[in-house]
Amino acid sequence: MSKAVEKEQYKRITDHIDDIKDIWQERLGLSHFEIEHVYLDSFLGDDGEEDFKVTACTETRWNYLMAKIKWYLPSAARHSLETIERVLVHELCHVLLAPEQVLIDAKLAESTADQSMTDHEFSALQDQYYERLEMATEMATKAIMAGWVAADSALVVELS
Repeated sequence: MSKAVEKEQYKRITDHIDDIKDIWQERLGLSHFEIEHVYLDSFLGDDGEEDFKVTACTETRWNYLMAKIKWYLPSAARHSLETIERVLVHELCHVLLAPEQVLIDAKLAESTADQSMTDHEFSALQDQYYERLEMATEMATKAIMAGWVAADSALVVELS
């Protein structure tokens, strides 16, 4: 792919995110958050597994009502605009669930401090916590997206 085509594709993605981010932030009750979107011309990591490249990740300072969503454009370019929208909602759900992440991190820190676990046990517990948090985030995303699709469909029927 030429650089010009790639640049055009990245612009289409960033424009789409910019067009819908405030709508979804309001829908999810996050209007009071300052959420920065950063667009990066790189992949996160390089595991050689093209299908599992990270499209976006979120850092949250929930106690300051701030978050940053980093978009990895080479990965995002592989997706439809509908999928990009779902990824946006998923990342915003991470903002919603950020206090739980902090709690998990605190519990893991306690487990490390009391030194009652082996490194292997701690690693397994950490994986378990993070897998469950990611699953909760994904389930919230699916429920929210389904709810908005149903609400939009009902509105279309009502207006016709």
